[in-house]
Amino acid sequence: MSKKIAVSESEYQFLKQLVGRVEPGKAYTTEELAKLLGIPRSRVEPLVRLLADKGLLEIEEQVVEKYVVTEEAKQYLEEGFPEEKLVKLLHKNGGELPVDEARRLLGREFGIAMANASRKGWVRVEAGKVKLLVEPTVEAEEKRLLRLLSEGRRLSPDEVKLLRRRRLVAPEKEKITIVRFGKSPEEFLEKVVVEVGALTRQLIESGEWRNIRLRSYNVAAEPPKVYPGRLHFFRQFVEYLRDVMKELGFVEIEEPPVELEFWNYDVLFQPQYHPARSPTDTFYLRQPREGVLPADLAVSVRKAHEEGIAGSRGWGYRWDPSQAARLILRSHTTAVSARVLASKPRPPFRFFSLGRVYRVETIDPRHLPEFHQIDGIASEDGISLRWLIGMLSEFLERLGFREYKFRPAYFPFTEPSIEGYVRVKGQWLEILGAGMFRPEMLAALGIDYPVAAWGMGIERLAMALYGLTDIRQLYSMDVRFLSTIPSRWWIYAGAQV
Repeated sequence: MSKKIAVSESEYQFLKQLVGRVEPGKAYTTEELAKLLGIPRSRVEPLVRLLADKGLLEIEEQVVEKYVVTEEAKQYLEEGFPEEKLVKLLHKNGGELPVDEARRLLGREFGIAMANASRKGWVRVEAGKVKLLVEPTVEAEEKRLLRLLSEGRRLSPDEVKLLRRRRLVAPEKEKITIVRFGKSPEEFLEKVVVEVGALTRQLIESGEWRNIRLRSYNVAAEPPKVYPGRLHFFRQFVEYLRDVMKELGFVEIEEPPVELEFWNYDVLFQPQYHPARSPTDTFYLRQPREGVLPADLAVSVRKAHEEGIAGSRGWGYRWDPSQAARLILRSHTTAVSARVLASKPRPPFRFFSLGRVYRVETIDPRHLPEFHQIDGIASEDGISLRWLIGMLSEFLERLGFREYKFRPAYFPFTEPSIEGYVRVKGQWLEILGAGMFRPEMLAALGIDYPVAAWGMGIERLAMALYGLTDIRQLYSMDVRFLSTIPSRWWIYAGAQV
């Protein structure tokens, strides 16, 4: 038993089916074997290869040229050849027609029909008329040859030449497998033993277990790689951020990306002469160019900029409402926070927005003109910079970071302000800005309570966590690249989440 060759159940059944149907030493194609056994060729191909690997038969691969019927030929087989249509047309009209009339009735097929019917001696042209010379039942030789070809019959070189001349067939390379049996299948069956993966009740009750061998397993072998469907890794990261914010009690607010300069800059106490408010940094809409300003709020914002309010001296310039009314693609999601505050929500509240923002940038490995930001605002009892640092610490820890720090910073619409840094792979990375909204900004909105705010760009953080060197990889659709990215991003943070 130990000297016998182990085969699977399907290989064994295949050899049994071959008994009495194949001859030793004779060559068969896998297509011929499939027809002999009445099974698909797709089943025969892997079985003969497995048996060849075990030395039970020989296989040889050859590339042959065959001819396939073209779409034009299929149309002719279905509707009739042009010359056949011409014959039927002439017979219907008494055996002849003026050339111009035949051309009108046959349309674009007239030239093909005349050329082939004349060559075959079916028609001739006399005195401007096409005359029929054969019976109306005549059939094109090409039609007969195409039928033979579709049945799998071989054609002579001259017959193939005729079909190729009319572009009725096209050459196609095909790989075929030729199988040779050194011995009869009966002799092979005596040399083999069926190998199975597990004993079944049927094998035991029938006694077949005596004739089979249990397959041995290599427990150290690597399992096959499986690539199940999942979200794009960057989308997955964005959704994780959204979930963390909701876990922290924040409610998501969404606004369209087309925004007034008023909400994107002016409400946030950013002066109109700031460099960021130029076409070199901001995308401006061509049509429509302007929107409508909220009249009452525009008055208080004007005053904040020109004269100052809530103890501020303002910026000391003439505020231009036409500039504030210009439509842009928002440059940060803080514009959404500004709109929320304009509705004067009463504390306690926690809101956040997560969406795309747009800035004029040249595309390179570190910059894109379109990216994502997450922005949050909050107000409740005890709200302060200390509270904000505590909340941001909790947020960063939920993202998997254990090393982070904050330091003083400057932003036009917050005071005091801080920047947040995280340690990724031995390097400190700036990822967020935060602070308490300035009194003059809140006063212009009619708000008399403190509000904490913070914002963060997402792409830069994702690049660091995934170890990417090109920001464009975050939007890659290359399946080969995507399959190398683990489904859990925090593996890269080196922390337990």
